[in-house]
Amino acid sequence: MKFLTLTGPIVVLALLAGCAQKAPETPAAPPPPDAAAIRTELTTTLEKVEATLNNKDAAGFAAFFTEDATWILPNASTSKGRAEIESGTNALFAMFESATFNPITIDKLVVISDAEALTFSSGSYTVTTKDKKAPVTLRNPFADYWQKGADGMWRIAYEINAEGPMPEAPAQP
Repeated sequence: MKFLTLTGPIVVLALLAGCAQKAPETPAAPPPPDAAAIRTELTTTLEKVEATLNNKDAAGFAAFFTEDATWILPNASTSKGRAEIESGTNALFAMFESATFNPITIDKLVVISDAEALTFSSGSYTVTTKDKKAPVTLRNPFADYWQKGADGMWRIAYEINAEGPMPEAPAQP
């Protein structure tokens, strides 16, 4: 009888344990964004940006910006939206007798997510303006806030530029 007295509650507990709902499992955190892959994509995009500038393709250059992008030049003039960026780029090209844009390097990358990143980059360009006949090489450090669109293309949503003369190379001993 003692056996039956103990067996009943044990069977009930076993049945309850078997029927109990499992607590929902917490989904695994998504893997962090692949910073190396994003750097590669952005470097490739910057090479294409450079090509549009060397070809004086203002519309092509503006296409690398989001529809509502902000582009700030070293003199603090600001263009908002692709149409203004294209117009501003054409105005810059009109001042140049010639211009050659040198490779751009990403000095610092901050990955926010798979679709957002910040870059701090530098490049230089050699330009001869129409009012000066001697070419001048200028450095151009700039910062970009990038967004990856639904089409998979990275575009600049906000860019701010600085500019200055290229420093002289130190003398070799």
